[in-house]
Amino acid sequence: MSLLSSAMGLTGMKTRGLYALSGARAEPACDALPQDGCLSPLYNGAVTSDATSTYHPSLTNLRSLLAIRAIALLGQAGVLGWVLLASRTTESMFGLATALLLLALITAASLWRTTRPWPVRQDEFLAQLLVDVLGWTVLMYCSGGADNPFVSYFIVPVVVAAAVLPWRYTWLIAGASVLAYSLLLYYRQPFPLFSPHAGMVHGDSGGIHRLGMWFNFLFSVGLITYFVVRMAAVLRSQQAREAALRENHLRDDQILAVASLAAGTAHELGTPLSTMTVVVDEMLSDPQLPEPAREDCRLLQRQLLQCRAILADLSQTAEASAAGKRQQRRVGEFVDATVQHWAARRPRVSCSTEIVTDGVQPCIAYDQTLPQALENLLNNAADTGSQQLRVRIDWNTDAASIEVRDWGPGAPAAVRASLRAQPGEGGDEGGLGIGLILSRATAERHGGTLQLADAAGGGTLATLTLPLQPEEPQ
Repeated sequence: MSLLSSAMGLTGMKTRGLYALSGARAEPACDALPQDGCLSPLYNGAVTSDATSTYHPSLTNLRSLLAIRAIALLGQAGVLGWVLLASRTTESMFGLATALLLLALITAASLWRTTRPWPVRQDEFLAQLLVDVLGWTVLMYCSGGADNPFVSYFIVPVVVAAAVLPWRYTWLIAGASVLAYSLLLYYRQPFPLFSPHAGMVHGDSGGIHRLGMWFNFLFSVGLITYFVVRMAAVLRSQQAREAALRENHLRDDQILAVASLAAGTAHELGTPLSTMTVVVDEMLSDPQLPEPAREDCRLLQRQLLQCRAILADLSQTAEASAAGKRQQRRVGEFVDATVQHWAARRPRVSCSTEIVTDGVQPCIAYDQTLPQALENLLNNAADTGSQQLRVRIDWNTDAASIEVRDWGPGAPAAVRASLRAQPGEGGDEGGLGIGLILSRATAERHGGTLQLADAAGGGTLATLTLPLQPEEPQ
């Protein structure tokens, strides 16, 4: 029943009675819940998160880079053909032709690679950009160096890196491009098509012209790298926020599905409970009922009254949560009351409570779903088979932490990774059980967090962190 209460409180819908929780929404089928089923183990969840890396050099990006390189190579091949037709000489053409052929072969091999189902990693994309810088440096060296007007192509790898790769890789490409341009100012082979351009400059003005071109290139690379990186970071941040919103929406839909199912189930339970109560009362009113059977009926009557009280509590919890009503209590008192309430139903499991910090205990604000969330964590720990649990309470100036420690086999790594990852962040796909889904959603709704980690010496450590509330004046 703790899961049902948590789910119903998390919907935040204003209700009147149990059945009003579902509203006009159709009651969901069981297959609307996580795929592991309605009663999936709490540590073996079924809600997966498809979080991708913020920087993702996909096959499409790689194909685009190769297309740009192919176009540039065609341009240089056109220059080579023009020189051969105009001068009808192959002098000093061997180096340029060789460099063009090698780059064409690398590009062709890279295009074949894009047909394979291998993922494109960041280091592979970086290597392709470095091939661009190195290959273009060789081409420019063989065709006039910095006098070649195609030398501005060095900006292209910088722009591509800024749009696709992390900033540290972008600055590496930018530095390599500036270094290559700087070397081409002094180390180059004369090229017939561009040599007249240098001869038209009188005196020492040729050196000044090249120096001005170098400063212009350096300034352009710096501006492009800085601003494109910033713009790309903004776009990635927006994508991360949108992914986080989508994940939260999916999670809220699942919680709402659980709450709607709980509301319908609670409403349907009312009728058979009333029928059983009437039948038990009639049996007790029979004077010929044997005493042993009468005792059994009294026990059954008490259990039926407890069930009705639980259903009434579910309704009150949902209504209070929808109205935003919260009570304040010292964190130690809250934990002690919750643990005692839970221990009454799990008498075979020993649970100790420890307060780490000295001094006056701070207050936390909560609704009835928070004790249910803490009980879910205690049930998770007890269900691992650990016969002993430990709850530690600690706080600082901003938040209080409640640690639930067990000595069981531990939660799966995927579950721990899913709880550690913030919404929108990258990470491996993982699953959360419905109990942990509700507990995490409750913690976040109270402004806190829930994390799982391996405990030293074995077992699992679940940490529930909650913000502190200023103490109300007496």
